[in-house]
This record gives sequence, structure tokens and C-alpha cells, in this order.
Amino acid sequence: MAGFFKKLFGGGQQEEAAPAAPAQEAAPELVKSVLAAHMSGQVLELSKIDEPMFASGALGPGTAIEPTNGQVLAPADGEITVAFPTGHAFGLRTADGLELLIHVGFDTVELDGKFFSPKVEKGAQVKKGDVLVEADLEGIKEAGYAITTPLVVTNYRQLKAEAQALTDQVAAGDDLLEVSRPA
Repeated sequence: MAGFFKKLFGGGQQEEAAPAAPAQEAAPELVKSVLAAHMSGQVLELSKIDEPMFASGALGPGTAIEPTNGQVLAPADGEITVAFPTGHAFGLRTADGLELLIHVGFDTVELDGKFFSPKVEKGAQVKKGDVLVEADLEGIKEAGYAITTPLVVTNYRQLKAEAQALTDQVAAGDDLLEVSRPA
């Protein structure tokens, strides 16, 4: 009976608590890096290029450029970790930990350095925009090789990184690729 009077006159009545909303996981905080275009030209999705290792994403996410000139620039500040003496490919570890691969053309290692004039060596510290190599694109094409030049993030698995091209036409040094990864 006491419960009836409490309910009727308000003494000790408890309001029903609203059901708790399901806890939402906060979106993970992302670290984003913007890489500069390593060359001038038409930006291509990796899946659209004619080289299976790059097109499949096996070497990492990124993009490629169908270049209009042969000057290849550093896309970020960092250290040259690989510099093939042939000048056709370079590895770069950026100041914020990305490991990048730039590969000028496909199968161009077979040219044994012909048409390439490397400007840096392994261990060199570079700034964004520094020239890595000058390539004679016409000579490379006349020799029968593609000049499409990918830029990929090779340590993407370790970093859980994803990459997104920012444009479809670039001048060397313009913002090209945004790489995001969990903080």
C-alpha cells in the first residue's frame, strides 16, 4: 500500500531511465602526409597502368604520372635509401616515416643507365623538390620503353596507410598524393 501512495503523491517515485545509447567507437585519429608530384604530367590510377606489379598494388598504394618532362623530384623531405646506379629507380624515407619508391618507366633497368643522369646517391638527405634524376624521355620511348612513373608507399602494411591522388594533372612539385594512416 505504501508503494501506491508514494506513486500517487510522488514520494520516492523513480523515473525510468532511458536506455543507454550504444557506445560509438571514436574514429581513429589519422596522420596525413601530402606528397608533392615527382614529375609534371597526367596522373594515373595505379590500377590503370600497364605494369602488373604496380597495377595490382603489390608494391603499395600510390599513383603514377605519364610525364611531360624528364626531371624527377623528391616528393618530400627525407633520406635516399635506394639509388640504383642506372638512375631508373629511387627509394626515399620521408621525415615522417613513409618509405617511397619512384620507378621511372617499366623495365628501364634494361637500359643500364642510358638516358638517365642521376643527381643523388644512397644516403643523401633531400628536400622536397630536389632533383633526383634527369631522364631523356624521348630516348627512353624511342628505345621501346614506357615512361609512366609510379610513386608508391612501400611500407603501407606496417603503417596501415592508404593513399589518394589529389588531382589528375600536375606540375612537378604540386600536391599530388595524400597518405593517411592511424596515429
